[in-house]
Amino acid sequence: MIELAIGLGLVFSLLVSEVFGLASAGLVVPGYLALYLDQPERLAATVVLALLTWAVVRFGWSRLVVLYGRRRFAVTVLTGYLLNAAAEQIAVAIPGEPIGVRAIGYIVPGLIANTCLSQGPAVTIGVTLVVSALVRLTLMVLARA
Repeated sequence: MIELAIGLGLVFSLLVSEVFGLASAGLVVPGYLALYLDQPERLAATVVLALLTWAVVRFGWSRLVVLYGRRRFAVTVLTGYLLNAAAEQIAVAIPGEPIGVRAIGYIVPGLIANTCLSQGPAVTIGVTLVVSALVRLTLMVLARA
């Protein structure tokens, strides 16, 4: 199921990019998000961490060092990874740990944030959620066939 979701995410991301000229957040992200559309708290945590990562890189790191290309990508993914790790440590310290409120993977928030740096957060998150919904719908149709 994971492989199919990622494959469909790649196909739909490519189609949206070619037809509309808009990028979903990383080619594999819609496939992963599609698997978690039934867990809104995890989606929300992922989006919040992605926006926090975007803000730290855009208004923090970018003012300190010149970031472009692979360096910007690496710094963004690493920042997302570290913020996610910090958020998980904070969640563990809270009594009655809110297990459902954690991001989807360690890399996904950084991938989303990296695309946000290029085309803006609103467009990136909107396109990514639409593509994820298309992937989920296709998975549901295929599961009934």
